[in-house]
Amino acid sequence: MSFRYRWIALALVGMLGMSTAAWSQPTLGIPQTPEPTRQDVAPRGTVAAPTKEPAGTLGKPKAAPPETAKPVVVDNTGGALKDCNTECCDGWGPAMPESIGLFGPFLKRCDGTGGVNVYGWLNGGYTYSNTGSGALAVQPRMNRFGNEFLVNQLAVVLEKPLKGGEFNWGFNATFYAGADPATIAPLGGFNNTNDHFGADFRQLYLSAHLPILTEGGMDVKAGRMGSVIGYESALAPYRPFYSNDYQWFYSQDGAFTGVLTNLHVSKQLDVINGVTFGANTFFAQRGTGACYLGQVNYWTSEAKKTLLSASTYIGNQALFTAGPGFVGDSDYMVELRVQHSWNKCLTQIIQSDLLWASGVPGIGTTEYYTLYSIWSYHATPKTDVNLRAEWARDVQGSRTGVRANYAEVTLGFDYHPTKSLRLRPEIRGDFSDRPAFGPMGDRQRQLTLAIDAIFSF
Repeated sequence: MSFRYRWIALALVGMLGMSTAAWSQPTLGIPQTPEPTRQDVAPRGTVAAPTKEPAGTLGKPKAAPPETAKPVVVDNTGGALKDCNTECCDGWGPAMPESIGLFGPFLKRCDGTGGVNVYGWLNGGYTYSNTGSGALAVQPRMNRFGNEFLVNQLAVVLEKPLKGGEFNWGFNATFYAGADPATIAPLGGFNNTNDHFGADFRQLYLSAHLPILTEGGMDVKAGRMGSVIGYESALAPYRPFYSNDYQWFYSQDGAFTGVLTNLHVSKQLDVINGVTFGANTFFAQRGTGACYLGQVNYWTSEAKKTLLSASTYIGNQALFTAGPGFVGDSDYMVELRVQHSWNKCLTQIIQSDLLWASGVPGIGTTEYYTLYSIWSYHATPKTDVNLRAEWARDVQGSRTGVRANYAEVTLGFDYHPTKSLRLRPEIRGDFSDRPAFGPMGDRQRQLTLAIDAIFSF
């Protein structure tokens, strides 16, 4: 990466951080997701993608309720002032499917703890694109068809989550069908031939908590699982927007088959290590050998207001390329994330993915760099406002298929009138310094207006 682009990236980080520090009032809000990311790519007009998985997913840190200096806001009952840190945002934000409790838990222990959870969701939406109808090149994902309604996800989860303390075991089986699994189907999975409807086991693993090495012990998972890399998710309830970002689709492997361990070194520090069979596999080997995945998550205080996270993913075909001509000897991905709760109303995430592939025939080393910031604000008990600003550079065109600098800005709302229902309208602008967008990939600007609904049970 040239010095010029390094300084551009550093300047963007600085601006993203300074912009929020200047705010004195609480602003924005994102559901703290526990899950997955991208999959087997259909031909470049059809696409493939990434994820974040639900409760029971190993390693996805959730933001804890913060404690800050106490700004005041006017309540909506007639002018009385409230303490934002005690009343204003407590319990605000959308409910996750596992908290609905419509079915279960079943098979509880004699003391009433544990048990098997059954839950799921239905997700679909409509996207308008000013670049035309049909499959959109490059972005957005997963609402990748312009001027069409999609049934994105019909999901059912059967889960026995782990708990700390003594030895215990668990499992997770997440099956879903719709347009999304048709796009991000794994190697070795179902043979999905319809680009508007497919099926997949997004997760299918066994897990165990081992009371060893430290007071917090170690969690182990084996099977197909959502990746710990990345903040956003392939599973609709576990991301703040209908559309997803460039990092998620082009530089993260959202789900894989392998073994993952999470050592709880302390209440503030987790260390994750794992081996996988390569990018998005269902009990099948992609590439020439095993890939290594590692992550360190450190909360700067026990209040868990600020998370520092660093990840790496290394191996042959650990991640996807724009085509077989860009497959090299090994992929090297580094992710850096800062996640901070400014108060109980506002959370910010700054995340950067840096990706190289060595030994690419006729090229040598390919490069892909990204940086984004997400702000999520609990505006009312039933409404969140979310904002995402992102920059990406595909130096050789090895990930998107086009050598270009990209940028996108998305403003979205998450309206949740009940625990089971969420409506998420958004407006998004994508920009490139070379033609890349639209059904023909011949546009440098693209505007999309979208809305989706999630019904959880």
